[in-house]
Amino acid sequence: MVLHAQFELSANSMHHRSAGTASYSFLRGPSFSSGNAAWRLESSRRGRACVTRIKALSQDWGSSGGKDTVLIADIGGTNCRFELWRIDPSGNKQHQELHHQIFPTREFATFPDALQAVAQQDIFQANTPSAAAFACAGPITGNRCDMTNLDWTIDGDYLSVTHGIRMAVLNDFEANGYGVTAMDEKHLVTLNEVPAADKGPKAVLGPGTGLGEAQLFWDEIQGGYKVWPSEGSHSGFAPRGWKQRALQAYVEQELGNCEVEHVSCGSGLERIYRFLQSDESYNRPTIDLDTLQDAPAITKAALDGSDPLAVEAVDLFLAIIGAEAGSLGLRALATGGVYLCGGITPRLISKIEDHRSLLSAFLHKKSRFHKLLRTFPLYAVTHERTGLVGTREYAIRLLGQPSLIKAT
Repeated sequence: MVLHAQFELSANSMHHRSAGTASYSFLRGPSFSSGNAAWRLESSRRGRACVTRIKALSQDWGSSGGKDTVLIADIGGTNCRFELWRIDPSGNKQHQELHHQIFPTREFATFPDALQAVAQQDIFQANTPSAAAFACAGPITGNRCDMTNLDWTIDGDYLSVTHGIRMAVLNDFEANGYGVTAMDEKHLVTLNEVPAADKGPKAVLGPGTGLGEAQLFWDEIQGGYKVWPSEGSHSGFAPRGWKQRALQAYVEQELGNCEVEHVSCGSGLERIYRFLQSDESYNRPTIDLDTLQDAPAITKAALDGSDPLAVEAVDLFLAIIGAEAGSLGLRALATGGVYLCGGITPRLISKIEDHRSLLSAFLHKKSRFHKLLRTFPLYAVTHERTGLVGTREYAIRLLGQPSLIKAT
């Protein structure tokens, strides 16, 4: 089966409706081209629509979409959360959430199936979106994600042609990067209070299930920040002091090497706790060294002070996060700010705010670059859905892109 796609370019009031070629630009810049103005969908993989299913799934949202309505989704290995938003065109960011729905991913064989379930809702039919963005837990190549822990493929280009609107696929932590650019100040806790440079580079890291990292640089053409995801958390851990060096040796004995992420995410906090438990009992005569704790229990015990070992584990954990935040700030020259996101940050905000282990490690007074580190603003983000905020921000940007018309 062949789908013919034509695209209207609104820039300079020029229109492209040639029967010979078809092309358009997303924020990412992907384009379609084929000899006879046709894009042939030839894929048998699960998650990418098969030819026999295209007719059933194909709905032209572009002709009926509300010009200020966007659809976003956060797609994980267990659940898929959809949200439909009406965007405030005034620029005051008074956006209105019209609908949200969470589906267990196991209920659908493919992502288009889940998308179709959302599209059947009455609220969706009355507020068809004009752009969509999807944040996925997996690597992104060419506006497409093969999910890491789920047998789904989310193909933004295919979905765009199928539904006649712009659709973008983002890495989940890339979405966090866009989230900090749109974050309300009430969700920011300032840790290093210095002025942020206008259009200055930003750095984002987030301890959660793993450790995400990204850098943001201003793009004059787009008129906003462009997020560049990173796998920097898988670089080698650089310990400071004898205790962190002993921790590194402990992790290397367990895993063969020690990445930054191994000691700065949820499982990393558990690993630090076990490391402290490995101390000789005569060094800690009043502490039970045999209790097994998971990350939520360690966090709770550290916050209420009921377990001195948990308090020590969290302090060490935050010192490592602070040091990595400083290193990431130096790599990006983050005069626009360094942001701590992730699921763990809001839970430990009271510990983070005490300005001891994390901020001290960030500023690193013994470093030759201490004076430069002092010029980088440092923020903790308390919003628990920063990624969805960023996905919405990306979808809003798509609204400003040239119109996409799906031909019959």
